[in-house]
Amino acid sequence: MRYEVTRDVVNDLWPLCQAGEASPDSRALVDAFLAQDAGFATALKAGDDVRRVVPPHVRLSPDAELRVLQEAQRTARTRLLIIGGAVAVVGTVALLSLLGVLFVFLRAGR
Repeated sequence: MRYEVTRDVVNDLWPLCQAGEASPDSRALVDAFLAQDAGFATALKAGDDVRRVVPPHVRLSPDAELRVLQEAQRTARTRLLIIGGAVAVVGTVALLSLLGVLFVFLRAGR
C-alpha cells in the first residue's frame, strides 16, 4: 500500500530532520517533497529562522518564566476585553439601528 506524502506529513517530520534524528529514508522523503514544493520549503526554513532568534542555550529562571507568562496572560486578557467591548458596541449599534428602522416603518404605516 502506498501513501501520499502531504505537507502535513513533511511538517511533522521536519523537526526530526532538523534535529538529525530522522531516519535516512524520512530525510530523503522530506528532501524530495521540498524539492518539488519550493514555497513550502521556504516557509519551513523561515520558521526555523524565527526560532533561532532566541538561542537554545538561553534559559530563563523559573521566576522570569512566570513573569513572562503572567505578562502574556495580562496582554491576552486586555485584548479579549477590547475585542469583546468592540463586539458589544457594534451589536448594540446594530440593534438600535434595527429598532430605529422598525420604528420608522411602523410610524409610516399609520
